Amino acid sequence: MIKIGIPRGLLYYQYYPMWQTFFEELGAEVVVSLPTTQTMLSQGSSRVVADTCLPVKVFLGHVLFLVEKCDYLFIPAIRSVKSKIYNCSKFLGLPDMTKAVIPESPPILDIDIDVNQGKRKLYQASYKLGRYFTWNPFKVRRAMIAAWQAY
Repeated sequence: MIKIGIPRGLLYYQYYPMWQTFFEELGAEVVVSLPTTQTMLSQGSSRVVADTCLPVKVFLGHVLFLVEKCDYLFIPAIRSVKSKIYNCSKFLGLPDMTKAVIPESPPILDIDIDVNQGKRKLYQASYKLGRYFTWNPFKVRRAMIAAWQAY
């Protein structure tokens, strides 16, 4: 069974019930990092320059915790989750930043999430993500419906 790691930080954990349901419906096991610790902060801080914001340092500490515990990491670029409201630019760069500063990380599932692009783009991103587990679009659609219900 494929293990998907989800860092317990930023918006990734806020939407955890939705992501967990989606991946489990597709047959994956979801692994989440432990609650934030001083060690996680220290480890995340050691990978970036001092000017990097605290939430990103903590997030990277969560990623480091998951490195040996999963086959893939789920770190999408979350542009927006509400109409005409955009996230901090650090959300957009987290997949690339993680790849750059944690080269030992497992492959990152890094789709773009932007509700301002419309439902069609969200569905396309979800199907792209679902293809890691199945080529059956009906199975992916069922997983998406279950995920929205869990949310």
